[in-house]
Amino acid sequence: MTGILQKTVIFGALGVALSIIPTAGASASATSTSGQRELNDSCVEWDDYKGQVRVFYTPNGKYDVVDEIKYWLGAENNRDLGKKSNVRLRIRESLADRPDKTLWEWNSGDDIKPGWHSKDPYRQMEYKKRWHVDAKFVFDVGGIDPKCTATTGKA
Repeated sequence: MTGILQKTVIFGALGVALSIIPTAGASASATSTSGQRELNDSCVEWDDYKGQVRVFYTPNGKYDVVDEIKYWLGAENNRDLGKKSNVRLRIRESLADRPDKTLWEWNSGDDIKPGWHSKDPYRQMEYKKRWHVDAKFVFDVGGIDPKCTATTGKA
């Protein structure tokens, strides 16, 4: 099984086996450095303006190393999207019973064109911390600019 950590434990003389496999998006850093992982999400505003975020990270010992954040924005149904959209990317620690904590943030200028783009934050996230990435998109159109936010699952 490529990219999935599997641990099998044998109990007693009967040979009963128990397999433990992390859920999708879960990090296996504490026990393995089994290659790059991905978190992703997308959002839609007014049914025509769409944003997508893909986060690539690598478990490394007691850290998850955030290697690259790719993001895409565009429009459908013959809608025009200008060349001055805005994007905010954040790596956030997921905290119970209180607001999430921003650990890294990047805000674009007023100059993002439609299509794919990427940032390389190269941040080390302690394995014991639950974290995710959110991307806020502000689409450059005539009149009121539509907005949406994509939030990945937690690592």
